[in-house]
Amino acid sequence: MLRLNYTKGDSYLVSVDSKQSTGMQGGMNMKMTMGMIVTEVAAENIKTESQITAVVMDMMQGGMTMSYDSNKKEEELDQMGQMMKSQFDPMMKSTIYTSQDRMGNMIETKIEPTIAGMEQLTASSNAINYPKEKVTVGSSWTSEKNNQGMTMSTTFTVSSIANGVVTLDVSGKVSGAGTGSIKGKTTVDISSGVPTSATLEVTISAQGMDITATTNTTTTKI
Repeated sequence: MLRLNYTKGDSYLVSVDSKQSTGMQGGMNMKMTMGMIVTEVAAENIKTESQITAVVMDMMQGGMTMSYDSNKKEEELDQMGQMMKSQFDPMMKSTIYTSQDRMGNMIETKIEPTIAGMEQLTASSNAINYPKEKVTVGSSWTSEKNNQGMTMSTTFTVSSIANGVVTLDVSGKVSGAGTGSIKGKTTVDISSGVPTSATLEVTISAQGMDITATTNTTTTKI
């Protein structure tokens, strides 16, 4: 039975390594770390608070390269890096408040203070909605999410259960404003219900552009 079994006061470090390629148009590599603490655990829902702790980004667009590293001082950054710092600094000072049920369904997400674009940056790539029934090897279930006019239908299939870990194969399709496919793998710690690692590759064709996005996410208790 896969369920989120957080304990109040639990702290986690979430590391996200993402790469996005748009072919000739350019691409982006980003590494981000977030700290998350469990602030409330009730019978039906769990509340957490998260904050971005570090961002390193390299972006190429229209033949121009832009780089940013939140660990560097302003004087260590070039002009473009300083401009990106002015955009990221408010994000790193914001707190993300979430409320979700034991099955991983998001009930509410609130960002304070509100920062434009923050939702896209912090959308949890390894969030999973668990099924009601117990799972065995071969079990599968599907969840749908809508994002910017695109519907992502993702199917999780249990490939193994061993040593306190459930391994899931991920597959799916993208429809709506873009079309494409989803594939990847996720491991879930059975006792806590936390997805400890997730690798996802999404390919999308939209408005004459082919986009490939890969995301590696690890969640570690600290």
